[in-house]
Amino acid sequence: MAGSDEETVEVGMNEERRLCGLAGDDDEDNMDKDRAALFGATADDAIPVDGDGEHVEEPPAPDGNTAKRPRPSTSPVWADYEKLFKEINGKTVRYGARCLHCSKVYSTFSSGGTGHLSRHILVCVKKREKDRMSQSQISFTSDGSMRTWDYCPMRARTELVRLIARLDVPISLSESEAFVEYIKNAHNPKYTKVSRQTTSRDILKYFTDCKTKLVETFTTSVNCVCLTSDIWSGNAKEDYISVVAHYINSDWQLEKRVLGLVLIDVSHNGQNIADRVASILADYGLSEKVFVVTLDNVSSNASAMHKLKPILSKYLGLEVIDESEYASSSLNNAVNSIFLHQRCACHILNLIVKEALTTLKPLIETFRTAILFLNSSNQRIAAYKSYYIATGVRPRKFQLDMEVRWNSTYLMLKHLFPHKSPFTTFIQAQYPRDKGEPLLLTKDHWMMAQKVLSFLELFYDATVTLFGVYYPTSPLMIHYLVKISLHLKNYANDVHIRFVVQPMIDKYNKYWRDIPLLTYPVRSSASNASELVSYLDCDTVNHLTDDFNILDWWHQHKLTYPILSIMAKDILTVHVSTISSESTFSMTGRIIEERRRSLKPEMVEMLTCIKD
Repeated sequence: MAGSDEETVEVGMNEERRLCGLAGDDDEDNMDKDRAALFGATADDAIPVDGDGEHVEEPPAPDGNTAKRPRPSTSPVWADYEKLFKEINGKTVRYGARCLHCSKVYSTFSSGGTGHLSRHILVCVKKREKDRMSQSQISFTSDGSMRTWDYCPMRARTELVRLIARLDVPISLSESEAFVEYIKNAHNPKYTKVSRQTTSRDILKYFTDCKTKLVETFTTSVNCVCLTSDIWSGNAKEDYISVVAHYINSDWQLEKRVLGLVLIDVSHNGQNIADRVASILADYGLSEKVFVVTLDNVSSNASAMHKLKPILSKYLGLEVIDESEYASSSLNNAVNSIFLHQRCACHILNLIVKEALTTLKPLIETFRTAILFLNSSNQRIAAYKSYYIATGVRPRKFQLDMEVRWNSTYLMLKHLFPHKSPFTTFIQAQYPRDKGEPLLLTKDHWMMAQKVLSFLELFYDATVTLFGVYYPTSPLMIHYLVKISLHLKNYANDVHIRFVVQPMIDKYNKYWRDIPLLTYPVRSSASNASELVSYLDCDTVNHLTDDFNILDWWHQHKLTYPILSIMAKDILTVHVSTISSESTFSMTGRIIEERRRSLKPEMVEMLTCIKD
């Protein structure tokens, strides 16, 4: 109480301790000074950094040659202190310890022990402040032992960056009241809101750190990379070009990374494409490590490769300086013979199959009309479901194909066939037609559709297989070239299909009549020849099983065939399709959705690379 009886003063915990003659938690400095004045300095007292001490402790022997070895510091208290050393009489000795939290310096001579250091940590104000900012939680390791988990605000911000990139949520999520309330109520009451600007800086930092690590990986662990690239036009009316690197790591596992997704707001000609690809490769230090570039079959990409070959041919051991001389010289043929430019095999398959679908368009339009008629009315869809349930069949929705994607046409027909009978019956009963007009779907339609499905199945399987990203596709290419050639030859005499086969054969021959040979520039020597002979004479794998892994085989035999294994690693890295670049655009399409069209191109690239 103070003043009148009506006035009440609220007394805190530290004041109550002082009234009882005890020190408050925040009285450490004042109590130390008073104690020193009454009793003199003790071993617990902080010492001046620049002062000379009278006691010396034997220092750790830097060279390890002294007869007397110092006892190692095993006390856990040293996790909170920095050891201080200085020269005394020609020897380096430890004279003090600096608190890592408040920077106070204490004597640490051997005669004093570490008890005073432990007592300081218990009352260190700065350490208490840091502890209040963290949140510990008991968790268990994989072996069942218990450990504590500490909440770290910086770690939380880093994970927030990864969450935003993975889920394509707005960058402003971090400052959303709903998000902050959810985190505080469900996970961490001490969580503080992070602004959009801070999150943007965190995204840049995380992207930069990841890029630095990737550059280091390319520098130290990767012999060569193979690239895929493509151009994408999004809903934001902006065009982006992607560059994706494929490589085999030190454990002989195939990996891929999106190197760049940059805005191309100029003409999509060869020069502009080449400039952006070359710039991205230079950022990662890969200009001299490129073995193959896989591109779509368009003229601008062919032009871009002519301009990139003088830059990228260094890995293959060819130097081309002047492009005009290069284009007109015999060296052009030499570089072309080295498989540097790979045309996307799936794009060529698409062109071949489209030749057939153009001729088969009347048949396909019949099935499209039937599906469109069914889906055009909610009442009709409900009646169709009721009809299916009444017949004991599980109802299914049917989607129209996309004319630009032939494989969707194949899947449209394939999904219809298991429901051939009920689907036909319902359409015949519901589809309006004039008197004497033929039915929309007949047995002839289904018979022809069955023939088309059987014919297109190999092309679909080839496309799916060659679309692979995380397994080698280059060894599979020659098998499908032969299979497709024989397939077309077999159907050339089919009475129902032969009228669509010849245009497909013409398109096939245009691109694959001459199978390009992969010429590898290796100097011949006796050791090389003996290694090749040994490889050709070894037991071959004739019957491939589903679990056979060609990368594992070469990994296991890399010491037996040291040169061939390097060649194999390069060749097995080649991707015969640009699917990795197309999947990048699928990611980008979700990143630049309706709510995020204001994102700058630099942020789009960073989010795409982080998500990849």
